Amino acid sequence: MGNLRAFRRDVLGLLLESSKQYGDVVRFHIGPFVVHLLNHPDHIEHVLQSHARNYDKATRSSAKIRAISGDSLLTSNGELWQRQRRLMQPSFHRHSIASLAGQMTGLTAATLARWQANIANGEPLDIASEMMRLTFAIVGTTLLGADVGEDSSTVESAMETILTHTFQRWGNIIDLPAFVPTPQNLRFRRAMQTLDQIVYRIIAEHRSRKDANTDLLGMLLDVRDEETGAGLGDTELRNEAITLLLAGHETTANALAWTFYLLSQNSDAERQLQAEVSTVLGKSVPTVENLPQLKFTTMVIQEAMRLYPPIWAIERRAIADDTIGGFHIPAGSSIVISPYALHRNESFWPDAKRFDPTRFATRPRAYIPFGSGPRFCIGSEFAMMEARLIVPMVIQSCHLELVPGHPVAPQPSITLRPKNGLRMAVRPST
Repeated sequence: MGNLRAFRRDVLGLLLESSKQYGDVVRFHIGPFVVHLLNHPDHIEHVLQSHARNYDKATRSSAKIRAISGDSLLTSNGELWQRQRRLMQPSFHRHSIASLAGQMTGLTAATLARWQANIANGEPLDIASEMMRLTFAIVGTTLLGADVGEDSSTVESAMETILTHTFQRWGNIIDLPAFVPTPQNLRFRRAMQTLDQIVYRIIAEHRSRKDANTDLLGMLLDVRDEETGAGLGDTELRNEAITLLLAGHETTANALAWTFYLLSQNSDAERQLQAEVSTVLGKSVPTVENLPQLKFTTMVIQEAMRLYPPIWAIERRAIADDTIGGFHIPAGSSIVISPYALHRNESFWPDAKRFDPTRFATRPRAYIPFGSGPRFCIGSEFAMMEARLIVPMVIQSCHLELVPGHPVAPQPSITLRPKNGLRMAVRPST
């Protein structure tokens, strides 16, 4: 069984302790599978950039995620991935993203207005859930062109079931097919049916609208193959839409939730952030033009993603034999790159457990919250702009305090969620 038991018991602890004890290249056996953890930026650059052609996503993790998103930008390889990337890239260009800022701040303002009742009655909020709800509304409006407010709690619950089940399947040596009616498989199938109903409804609404091409999903509806003239079918559109939900709202929500938790535990950083927001914005709503001035805000978000990267593990498969750091990497074996472990490597991050946004006054090398190389996250600009607009608006409106005694721990699933949510009191801004 190799390291399977340790993997299941505490995978984050396994990664940290293994790299600390054995160094920058560690070989694991997860049952019959050979897995290598890389924890040095030179080795990570080798796999994700300089020798990326020798490492694909024909991995166990991608196979499991494919049950959620099909052959999408997240899971595909080769020419199919290149085609999908070309189709979607224009919508994520910096100038295209900038035009979405007003919608992001408008939806954030609506969320903060709803929180005023909690300020008045002292009722705490689950900030992790609130960020899921907000980022889902933003992705729905800006990228899918749909009002999804009524679906937010349904999608949040379905996503939690789907991601937990998918991660558990990744760690199974013997994985029963999805059609076997186990209780876990039945819950997964019901959750996927719920998600599919919402996504296919959005696609159908787009097809019936004249202005559908004003957002990413509408643009994909208009795409035609250069040779055949055929457009994307509903299944292809569904796959990309679900990828946007997974990669575009789940990850950003987690990053924001961890940011507010860390600020609640670090009063000096919170005061410095409040001072910057007050100086730059006063009581005005932030705009894209303000973002370059919000330097400490950006560093706070970057430091939160260092400590709690939303994607805590990246997997690749070695196509041919290779050598990394003097160690033989056999063809067919897996490479795991963990931003969570790399970002806590004391060789590059002194006192790594400490929350210190000033680390980002200079550009660090061992920092990959969005991956690296050709498959660098296509939505990185979208996510960072969204976070840098939301955080100042929350700071302007209120002060968040963790409810005393509420347990906080990272839950490694496909993403890195707060295990028990984040129960926080909402106080008036001072």
